[in-house]
This record gives sequence, structure tokens and C-alpha cells, in this order.
Amino acid sequence: MQARSRLTGLAIVLTAVGLVGGAATAHDDNTLPRPDPRSSGPTLNVVATLEHYGAIAKVIGGDRVKVSVIVKGSQNPHTVAVKPSYSVLFNRADLLVANGQLIELGWLDIALINARNAKIQEGHPGFVNCSIGVDIIPYTADEIEGTPFFILNLGAGGTLRLGNHHYWLDPGNSTIIARNIADKLAAVDLPNAAYYRGNQEHFAMHLAEKLKEWDTLMEPFRGMQLVSYHRSWNYLLRRHGVKVFDYIEPKETLPPSAAYMASLVDRMKRSGVKVILAETYQNRPLIDEIARQTGARALILPSSISEDQGIKTVFEFFDRIYGEIAPALRAAKTSS
Repeated sequence: MQARSRLTGLAIVLTAVGLVGGAATAHDDNTLPRPDPRSSGPTLNVVATLEHYGAIAKVIGGDRVKVSVIVKGSQNPHTVAVKPSYSVLFNRADLLVANGQLIELGWLDIALINARNAKIQEGHPGFVNCSIGVDIIPYTADEIEGTPFFILNLGAGGTLRLGNHHYWLDPGNSTIIARNIADKLAAVDLPNAAYYRGNQEHFAMHLAEKLKEWDTLMEPFRGMQLVSYHRSWNYLLRRHGVKVFDYIEPKETLPPSAAYMASLVDRMKRSGVKVILAETYQNRPLIDEIARQTGARALILPSSISEDQGIKTVFEFFDRIYGEIAPALRAAKTSS
């Protein structure tokens, strides 16, 4: 909390200069705890910064929560402008579900200040840091030097070390995210604690089965290389032993220069890298041009649960991801 407090001013300054900027599966209701019938008061108001976290909160909270989402899964989470409506939602919230590695830098602190709701501030009972317990990949100085994020990570007294905030893209971390949400729901709504725990355990059991399936699917591609647009997919690739040859963005959120792009194309050709991984909101013409010059296949994938894109659950999301990555890597491996 002290670290975030020291950096609130930085977040406001960085914003001013334009800083980049449902149930998981069917189940027998009789096998899970039900909400305490004595708790007939209003449903808990939960606000999630990202739609991905909001979808998991719906699974864990069930019919005891009303979930609102700030950033849709189809949006670029790095370019969010502060809106007065955010503060209104936060003012009414019983629980705030956040990334914890400051993907919301530039808008969340400002919205929380205007919301005047102490219980959902970081360090208070109503704040969920979804990254607690996750094996976070640290940024190196070279990856963020010269970007606004550098000031936050390495410029604040030299002690704060935040890492790559795209950790939800390792499906295994969904178990940790769900547990963090369940812990906080149980704490703020003790009469229904068993209900939240039951939902979380059921979610974890189903996820464990799917993880075996996805891990088996990806095992043949261990050691392969691909190019990633942003440093979004590092957690998923780390899980499966797939290597990042290089990034289209030379540094976090910074577009490539013509010289860098030419160098990347040349190195991809010489190394035979045939897969480019990018999100739906990235620069498509640039991706297509690199693919054209290198003969690589461009995989443009959703990076979050997104109802706008027809993806409502963790399981639908990762089935979509693996359903596209595995065939692309298989084709690249066969052609090499």
C-alpha cells in the first residue's frame, strides 16, 4: 500500500503526458453449498478492472454477486482513459478485483481517489490483488527503459520491482486468481463463505482436468521459437517451454522503428521463425507486413475472456487459444 501511495502522484503525471494509456461448467447444484438464506440483503457489488477477472468473479460469486467490468476483453488494457462513470461504480463497490501488477496504471488510482470508498483501496478488505501467489516474470531494465513504465518499476527509489502483468494468460494461474477472489469474498461476506469456497473448489477441479489436456496438446512444441508482438504471452509460452525469438515492440508499448523492423525481418528469415503471435487490438497492417516478408503465419488472438468476441468463460477462452496455437506450431514444425 505504501508503494502504491508513493506512486499515485506519478500515475497522475504519467496520465497527463499520455501514458499508454457465468459458471465455468454445468454442475449439480446439490453438490455445492448454497447461499445462506438468512443473507437476504442486497447482492454484493463487485467491480473488476478487466473482463477476464470479472468472468472468474461471476463463477466464484454465483448468485451472491453483481459484477461490473471496466475494461472489456476486446479493448487494449494499456490505453484506457479515465471516465467519471468508473468512480461511480467504485463508490458503490463492496469488492474491487484488480490486476495487482499495475496494468491499470494511469487510470485506477485517479478513479479510486474520486470514488471516496476506503474499503476497496489497496490493503483494505475490499481490494483483491489477483497476482498474489503468482510466479511473476520480472521486467528487465532493457525491456522498459525509455518508457513511462520504467519510472514506476526502476525509478521510484530503486526498490519497487513490479513484473509482467499479463499473468492471466497462463491457464494455471486461473486457479490462483479464483482463490484470491474467493478469499476476499469469504472475508467480506462470512455467512456465505462456504458457498464461495465450494464454487472455487469446483472451478479448480474442472480446470485441473483441462490443464492436463492443454499441456499434453502443447508438449510436442517444447523448444520451438516464435515472435510475439507484445510481452503478453510470456506466461503461456513459459508454461509450455516455447521460446520467444523476439518482439515486434522493441520495448514495452513502443512501436518499432523502420530499422528495427528491417532487422527483425532479416533475423526471422535467417532463423526460420514461422509464427507471429499478437492480440486482436495490435497494429494489424504492421503484423501482416512482417508476415508477408518472412513467410510466417500471423496468429491474431483474443487476450482475454470477451463476450463481445463470443468468449464467456476461462474454458472457452483457452480452448480458443490452444485451438489456434497448436495447429500453427505443428505446421511450422513440419515445414522446418
